[in-house]
Amino acid sequence: MENKLTLDIQGSGQKLKFCVKRIFNAGYAGVNQEKVQEHIDELAKLGVETPVTIPTLYPVANQLATYSDSFQVQHNETSGEIEYVLIWSNNEMYVTVGSDHTDRKLESFSVPMSKQACPNILAREVWKFEEVKDHWNQIELTCWIRSNDKEELYQKGTCGDLMSPKELIENFEKMKIDQDGHVFYSGTIGTVGSSLAYGDEYVIEMNDPVLNRVIKHQYKLEFLPKEIG
Repeated sequence: MENKLTLDIQGSGQKLKFCVKRIFNAGYAGVNQEKVQEHIDELAKLGVETPVTIPTLYPVANQLATYSDSFQVQHNETSGEIEYVLIWSNNEMYVTVGSDHTDRKLESFSVPMSKQACPNILAREVWKFEEVKDHWNQIELTCWIRSNDKEELYQKGTCGDLMSPKELIENFEKMKIDQDGHVFYSGTIGTVGSSLAYGDEYVIEMNDPVLNRVIKHQYKLEFLPKEIG
């Protein structure tokens, strides 16, 4: 399936138009392995199988990438995961913020299948990676959840908490994966609380404190009715 996206290169007045060839979702890609293990233990309580290798790359269908501000889900046990997103186009790399929204019920049966059940959200704006690479670890990632007219901080960290783009590129080269037209979701940071939470709306933000700029996106969930019959 062809999936063409048009993004704004923030501050330049230029557009990034590209066709998504493949998407890769990284899992368990945190730098702090103790935090990664906490996340694994958190998921294990939900019945999620322990990963064989860390980090893990999950290829998902190219049509899942979207900057829509709403989408439908089967039930209320799905949740977002804030991530940095890398996009390769015409031999240049761009970065934005996204959410690997995941079906938690399905995740206990199959992690790869749960990745296919919901869209891979990304913001409509991007930065050129060259502009942020020298202060990459300082870029902040923050996610809020809204539910019943209340907002709560859900995740907060930095890109330095996750596997770096340099490590990613090295992994791609080892696997002989062509980068052009590919979208990579970094894996997520830990939650502020001690467990996963669910909401009706998610707000994700990537803040560059050095260049004083922000990329922000929010999306709502619409819950489908139960089977009819």
